[in-house]
Amino acid sequence: MTIFQMECFVAVAENLSFARAAEQLHVTQPAVTQQIHALEKELNVRLLNRSTRSVKLTEEGKIFLQDAKQVVEV
Repeated sequence: MTIFQMECFVAVAENLSFARAAEQLHVTQPAVTQQIHALEKELNVRLLNRSTRSVKLTEEGKIFLQDAKQVVEV
């Protein structure tokens, strides 16, 4: 798990959008998607529910968001 993965997750969680998170982080949307996928795979848990129109946090994602925010705000 990297700081950048957590930054991507926090940005997606706060914006509820991969595209807006990518814009905020000055990276491409596929880069953000790749980082979130790698993070979920490493943690073996789904953090986000994605549909074609929306992104929502799972219960696990809500819990992880609190910790991730503390790490990236340092």
